[in-house]
Amino acid sequence: ASCLQSEDRECAFTDHLQGAEPHSGTTNELRGVVRENGTIRCSHGSRCYGLWEKRPDGEMHLVKQGCWTHIGDQQECHGERCLVTATPSQIQNGSYRFCCCSRDLCNANFTEAPPTADTPALRREETALVALATIAIAAIIIMALFLGYRMMKGKQKHSLSALDVMEAANTESAVDLDNLKLLELIGRGRYGAVFRGCLNERCVAVKLFSSANRQNFTNECSIYCLPLLRHHDNISRFLTADERSTADGQPEFLILMEYYPHGCLSRYLSVHTVDWLTCCRMTHGVTRGLAFLHTELYRGDQYKPAVAHRDVTSRNVLVRADLSCVLADFGLSMRLTGNRPCRSGDDDTVAISEVGTVRYMAPEVLGGALNLRDCESALKQVDVYALGLLYWESFRRCSDLFPGEAAPEYQLAFQAELGNHPSFEEMQILVAREKHRPRFPEAWKKNNLALRSLKETMEDCWDQDAEARLTAQCAEERLSELTLWDRLKAGSLSVPPLWTCPRPQVSQH
Repeated sequence: ASCLQSEDRECAFTDHLQGAEPHSGTTNELRGVVRENGTIRCSHGSRCYGLWEKRPDGEMHLVKQGCWTHIGDQQECHGERCLVTATPSQIQNGSYRFCCCSRDLCNANFTEAPPTADTPALRREETALVALATIAIAAIIIMALFLGYRMMKGKQKHSLSALDVMEAANTESAVDLDNLKLLELIGRGRYGAVFRGCLNERCVAVKLFSSANRQNFTNECSIYCLPLLRHHDNISRFLTADERSTADGQPEFLILMEYYPHGCLSRYLSVHTVDWLTCCRMTHGVTRGLAFLHTELYRGDQYKPAVAHRDVTSRNVLVRADLSCVLADFGLSMRLTGNRPCRSGDDDTVAISEVGTVRYMAPEVLGGALNLRDCESALKQVDVYALGLLYWESFRRCSDLFPGEAAPEYQLAFQAELGNHPSFEEMQILVAREKHRPRFPEAWKKNNLALRSLKETMEDCWDQDAEARLTAQCAEERLSELTLWDRLKAGSLSVPPLWTCPRPQVSQH
């Protein structure tokens, strides 16, 4: 080290800024001898240095070159190249570039050092912008990947759901469909057609869904396959489900069900009248099926969630040979989630509101005021409203309620007011705005306790205030009590009925 400090050093020399040579307060007595060829002979362990100024136009301008004697911690100047590292404390202007080195004439040019933490390549503003841009791009990429993943999972889930449902449906009932024959068309709805069929000499009902209505097929199968549901007396009997191809190669989905010879309730009542006891049994069966559907059940290791039917109509009730009734058609049904808010657009569900048959839509559905904050209660109340209309349609065909005269012809709810095909807007005005309900026949104005109780039950089901309606369980109890009043024709009822299940008390706001 002492040998290096004693040898002389020849450096390039320039002084365009006279008197501005960096110094530390001492004089320039250590400065070497300037030669005519633009060099300087330095001594006493000096090093060579160079100072350049970066001008606004980006050009580098040489300011000074010569001997550098102030060798401290930051500028040891041991390198053979004039490498710009840190600007010494004597030079405060950030536009200057300083370098020093320890080889003869090494300061003729400078070399920029790679950026380090102490010598950033970008200004703080530029660094911040680059960081923000990087974060934004990364966020966009992550979001795109997430959405792509959701779409792929959704498609995969959708494609597997029908297969999974059919496998579950066929687990308990291994039915060979090779010998299935479709005999005649017996009904057609929005989502498919129903045929009377024959399977191994057994009469069955076959619901056919096109590929466009796959979701309804999948949904209906999934409801039928819920634990405890398949064998309930008042739920239509499901046999199996399958997928096959049509003649043109398109997929087709089918559900096999028990065949009900009398067809749907509206069809039966349009041809037949019934007595009081039969009418009570028919409507009680429908109500019992709906109450079971609405009930959350735990039995051993089996769990059945509460389910809303969402399309209760007299067309979706089937009549057995003994005139008892079952609830059918679960293509729009929905598992319920407790009192949590409904989330429109969830996977495996269709739209929450404005679903079902327009004629049977509740006023809150027609008016867009369905209480989605309490999904379970709201959808159950919609079902019960439609149940009240079904009672009205059924008991108008009860011959015992029209003594001395013929029962009126069968009518659908609001058929007298709006005809066979009411529009959503017409129903909205009539039911939601004008609060209209089906009119009771003149014969029902008699001061008969059974009739009064029956009309009260209907009114408590189709109340304008959804929260004031009966639950399906309460309606079932009321119909059960009405079934006991088989002395109606004799007029022997003398004690006013005391409902074991009164209507809900609604707080006034």
